[in-house]
Amino acid sequence: MKRDKKQSLREKSSEEKLVDEIRGLGRTYGLNEVFTTFLELFATGLAMEMDPIHAEERKKRYEELEASLDEEALASYGRMSLLLILVAAENMADPKDILGAVYSELRLNNEWSGQFFTPDPVCRAMAMMTGIGEKSSIEENELTTVCEPTCGSGALLIASIWAMRQKGKLPENMVFMAQDIDIRCVWMAYIQCCLYRIPAVIKHGNSLTMEVWSEWHTADYLRLVMESFREKSTERKDAEKEENSKKEEIAV
Repeated sequence: MKRDKKQSLREKSSEEKLVDEIRGLGRTYGLNEVFTTFLELFATGLAMEMDPIHAEERKKRYEELEASLDEEALASYGRMSLLLILVAAENMADPKDILGAVYSELRLNNEWSGQFFTPDPVCRAMAMMTGIGEKSSIEENELTTVCEPTCGSGALLIASIWAMRQKGKLPENMVFMAQDIDIRCVWMAYIQCCLYRIPAVIKHGNSLTMEVWSEWHTADYLRLVMESFREKSTERKDAEKEENSKKEEIAV
């Protein structure tokens, strides 16, 4: 009895509060619908601010979603968003797959469709074994692309960043290209890449048929691509100036 009392008095973590909030609203609207709506609201809200390429499209969809919800539901989704941000902030130094764990805790993963999320420890072991972030033959100013054709909730992307930090490295010239056929997985991966500051493009598509239905760009990906473009442009101009200078010397 004493043990049960201590457990009841323990302050719940932000992640536990997030699960409780989803379950609470889920009793009215259904767990699957609430979790899916939460993901789409959060993802489109991020994208309309962070991704100018798709901002107008995302804003339109966000406003449609917002208009379809009553005040009570909107307030609950707002609390979910705040709790998710808090969980990500708490795990920033040691990133983990938050939404994949929440998804499984709510028992929304569809075993009949073969949908199983790889646990964080396995993903971390895989990331360490692949040697991600190690010095390669690629030039320092070139972007290195890491591809994940079936990203799920983005656990392997997050583990890759974790593995690099263990080696004292940062993904300064690394971008992640991920894809999944389940739009909920796309939203989960995108949200977490945004919160963990991972440069990534998450595609909703079929990796086998090469069909792509939508793309979700993180702000860090766009920043990295623009910086790379500027550097290459500067290098090209410098090379042209040097070549013109040599031509002038030969002419003289």
